[in-house]
Amino acid sequence: MITLRKRQQLNKLLLLAVLITFNLLGVKILIHTTGLWHSVYFRYFPLAFELLIQPLVWLYIHSLVYVPFKLNRKHWPHFVPFAISMGYALAVYMATLSTMDLNEKDAIANGLSFNLVKQIEEILAIFSAIIYWWMGARLVHQYRQWLFDYTSTTDYPTYNWLRRLSLLCFILIGIWGLTFLLENFSIFQIRPFVYLQVFFIYLSSLVYYLGFRGYMIADNTVILAKLSQQQLLSFLPAQRSGPVSPVSNDQSSKKNLLKEQIEKVLIEQKLYLDPELTIQKLADVLGSSSSVVSKVINQSFGKSFRTLVNEYRVEAVKRMLDTPQSQNLSLLGIAFECGFNSEASFYRIFKSIAGISPKTYVQQNKHFKQE
Repeated sequence: MITLRKRQQLNKLLLLAVLITFNLLGVKILIHTTGLWHSVYFRYFPLAFELLIQPLVWLYIHSLVYVPFKLNRKHWPHFVPFAISMGYALAVYMATLSTMDLNEKDAIANGLSFNLVKQIEEILAIFSAIIYWWMGARLVHQYRQWLFDYTSTTDYPTYNWLRRLSLLCFILIGIWGLTFLLENFSIFQIRPFVYLQVFFIYLSSLVYYLGFRGYMIADNTVILAKLSQQQLLSFLPAQRSGPVSPVSNDQSSKKNLLKEQIEKVLIEQKLYLDPELTIQKLADVLGSSSSVVSKVINQSFGKSFRTLVNEYRVEAVKRMLDTPQSQNLSLLGIAFECGFNSEASFYRIFKSIAGISPKTYVQQNKHFKQE
């Protein structure tokens, strides 16, 4: 259970805010679907949270991919549309409390252009969802680009689930837009809230998925501290950098020479055994800049720095497994000796590169005696 502990991580608090907001949106749906809308005190009850969940999700993603992130005054404008919407909803509700007659309540609300305002708010909410979706997807892309191009540390999260969530959210926005069009401009007679219920069920699935994955994120302060320092140096510049430009023909020989040097130091000095090897450390050994080394790796090897280093690590694991001495070592111990520092990432990376799991490789080669 997510609680408001004094030293709780910011991302957990933002996740809690997302879940609470979603539940409040659920209450709004329940008021209409259970008949409470026809109750005197629930008519026009102020639950205008449609413009709140989008910035909250974006801030939550921001807190995940950029650890030094902190909420401050510059983020307040993101909540202005929600504040205006909620303020209007409160004003309508207070105005309708002057009568107990539902027809008179409707007349007061119509006099305040309630239906028109709510339609405009939903349009704004859909456009807001599109904008914040793009901003969130861009943040995840930038983080992963930094992760694969600047560091080989395997205990940093790759957030593949955030990429999947981004795609599912894109579909959600499409369903939301279609729902709005069908409810307001369809020539067919439809049952009230049918499309809204479909949208809400889909949204529920996404939010519960987000809550589960967000809750499962480990609270490792050591990793977060290291990640924070590196991101301050490399992640922020990566946000401003454009696509990698191709190396000119005049630089072809230098590029090939640097490629050979990269291979040489990785093989001879076995830099890949360093679990916290970064592109900057490799560049320092080569006497070059990290941007140049990263460009050469991407263009000459056709892969990211992280993938290149992990391929050397996987080959090192295979070599150790093929020796009789490996029988006295655990599989995880061998992985750690070869530069991996996370059990989960080791199994995932080994299978993605070798095509089979480490245990399957051991069984096929029959050189390793499992403990």
